[in-house]
Amino acid sequence: MARGRPSKKAHIVEVACELFTKQGYQSTSIDQVVSAAAVSKPTVYSNFPTKLVLWETALSSLTERAQEEMNSVSSQLNLAKESNFIPGWIALWSAWVGKTERLASYRILMGEQHKMAPSTFALFVEFEAVLESALSEWITEFPVSPMTFFALKAISKEALLMPALLNQTMMEKGELGHQLTNLMASVSPSNC
Repeated sequence: MARGRPSKKAHIVEVACELFTKQGYQSTSIDQVVSAAAVSKPTVYSNFPTKLVLWETALSSLTERAQEEMNSVSSQLNLAKESNFIPGWIALWSAWVGKTERLASYRILMGEQHKMAPSTFALFVEFEAVLESALSEWITEFPVSPMTFFALKAISKEALLMPALLNQTMMEKGELGHQLTNLMASVSPSNC
């Protein structure tokens, strides 16, 4: 393999990620991956014996990318010395829901659960742990109880993630900020 040139396996995974993101799991076939990646069917099958194995490898790749991207967002927030909890929290959630490939991963898991193996669900837990880790790291600088953390996540999920998944209008960041600020104000300091 030439230096700097991606392996065929990595190329196949990248192409599969794009197809799964655009078309979903059900509508993406191995033949489409073969065609889009410009490789032979035996090459795909020698690396990925089933479409599920290919999807799981793609999900692992998407998780690695998400980790890099969320680390970058966290670093930018920390470098900017963002000391206000709510804008940083919203920035992390916005970065998470702002990627089509992440939304596609949720849709695939929700819509194709019956075709997934236990290993797929374990990989999805790792995928979601990327967001959880970024949020947990962000709150370390602020006095937030576990119960408040849970409530903040639930509100943010309903305001941003669920509408994005359903192609609905997300709550405006200003309104979300207001809702989260109200939640934080309603929590007594002793519960923080």
